[in-house]
Amino acid sequence: MKTASRSVLSACLMWLCLSGCGGNSTSSVPSTTNTCTGLVITGVLQDSLTSQPVAQGVAVLEAGTQLSATSTYNFSPTQQGSTDAHGAFKLCADTIASPSAIVLEALDSAGKAYPPFIASISGAANLGTIPMGGCRLTCAFDGQQQTSLPATLAGVITSSPIAKTGSVVPQYTVTALDGSKSKSGFSNLWSLALPLFNSSPASAFSTIAGTCAGKTPFCTTYSFAVPSQRPIQLVNGAYVQETAVPYYLIYAVPAGPAACSPPSKLATFQQDGSSFLAGNPGAQITVAEIDFSACE
Repeated sequence: MKTASRSVLSACLMWLCLSGCGGNSTSSVPSTTNTCTGLVITGVLQDSLTSQPVAQGVAVLEAGTQLSATSTYNFSPTQQGSTDAHGAFKLCADTIASPSAIVLEALDSAGKAYPPFIASISGAANLGTIPMGGCRLTCAFDGQQQTSLPATLAGVITSSPIAKTGSVVPQYTVTALDGSKSKSGFSNLWSLALPLFNSSPASAFSTIAGTCAGKTPFCTTYSFAVPSQRPIQLVNGAYVQETAVPYYLIYAVPAGPAACSPPSKLATFQQDGSSFLAGNPGAQITVAEIDFSACE
């Protein structure tokens, strides 16, 4: 198992912040349907310890958009569906953009989160039975957890001189799941949207007057529950999971062309300005304020 060092993580997150703050992002409301005339993606979520179906699950198809001329891609949900009593899900899309990814998240009966499962998707696919959980057959190593309490990321978004709508989403960044590289030969980075069962999958925000104490003139708050274990990936036929704590980003984009300054913003630190957004189990994290000015 691999554990990223703090120095490497710091450099990566700072690079993402610099490259992402001027980028554009597309955000759409995922649709759900039981009738499919397009490309179908199916699978069954199963607890990796008990082999029982995972009924409290969600499958999200996400499409990536490149940030300007960087090697980073921001992913937004395009389709979403829940698992049934047997742990099965079915997604349908007319087309699948390149690049795209499937994100599977779930809760157990106690409200604890399974590690998410992530994979690259390029067309119709039957993913078969997907084992969910941080353990295989048994939790044999120190620190291994089958499920864990979600972490909570909460913060404030302000806009001036007018109220604004837009999208905000927690992201987890991984090396491109399809193995793609930039022209310079370095691996692309995929920033996947990773909220746990958010009631608004497009993660819309809307600033209004008088809603946040001491904040003027317009603001709003947001809060996301996120998985507190790193995702599981299928690599060379084996399920692989890093054991370190997951580190998150918050990405916010006001609606409309050249809507505000900056046109988008990436929050990488907590309110203290120096601590990363570490998703430890049960953590309650206050994210540094996101401010937009010169809004039109």
